[in-house]
Amino acid sequence: MNHLNLLLVGLGNMGKIHKRIIESNNNTNLFGVVDVSFQKKYEIKKGVKYYNNLNLVDFENEHIDGVIIASTTNSHYKIGKNILDLKLPLFIEKPVSINKKELNSLLNNAKRQNLVFRGGLIEIYNPIFQYIKELKLKDIISIHIFRHSQSVKNSRNLENVLFDLALHDISILGYLFNNPKLKLKGSNYSFKRKSMETADLMFKYNKSNIFISTSRESQLKIRKWNIQTKNKLYHIDLIQKNIDIYDSGSIKYPDANLLSLKSNHSTLSFANQTETAQIQLNEFIENIRKNKVDGKHLDLVKYSHNIVSDINN
Repeated sequence: MNHLNLLLVGLGNMGKIHKRIIESNNNTNLFGVVDVSFQKKYEIKKGVKYYNNLNLVDFENEHIDGVIIASTTNSHYKIGKNILDLKLPLFIEKPVSINKKELNSLLNNAKRQNLVFRGGLIEIYNPIFQYIKELKLKDIISIHIFRHSQSVKNSRNLENVLFDLALHDISILGYLFNNPKLKLKGSNYSFKRKSMETADLMFKYNKSNIFISTSRESQLKIRKWNIQTKNKLYHIDLIQKNIDIYDSGSIKYPDANLLSLKSNHSTLSFANQTETAQIQLNEFIENIRKNKVDGKHLDLVKYSHNIVSDINN
């Protein structure tokens, strides 16, 4: 089976991850990298072509099977439109765009031309959430989500905390519950240099309460989910890559003594699973090989971005 030649646009934090994953994948070849920070217009190092401008790439005569865009968000639409016009499979890091019109334009363009398009909602590929989805949980009382990070440097040019962090958890909710109708019941925000850095969001979904705490002002990196059902509590730690599961117990008060019958507890570890970024790339590869437009994925991209946009506005 021939390797797919992939072009990477943008070599920032996420770009470096994509580069490593492409180079370590048995089915892909890193054709080239484009980044405006490169001092030389064009050079070849270890068989990889490096450009400081996308216009220097000879799409007409070079064999490129797909493009991954990991540049700054404000460049996504223009670059993405150009790639789709070339009728090439496209992957764009999240957020695809913070502008609904731009997002819809790209999605509709891909659907109209039957072109492969994927958005960088990396957490939906996490084996932990694939496991949770397979459980088809019912009788959910509440979901508490904490996604906290330490302060980021201004030089990273990230969008506000909603598009940077909360988008991940909204996309997971969409993945787990088939794009549920979330009703925002309450919110609280904190700003720094006119940028939203902390957001606490309370949603109602059917009879369940969903609380999302997302922040870039924390002293500690936290990635945790608590899903409480009538019979079990699923305590998910995405950093430790495990799920603690607590079955319902009971508490009795006999006479003057307090006797606590502890909940049955078990732990599932996902530490040895395939890296999530690799799973994400594999989905892109499969779409390209089968020339398959994943309509369900495109709906999830639109759903998650629209919810965050509505909250942001």
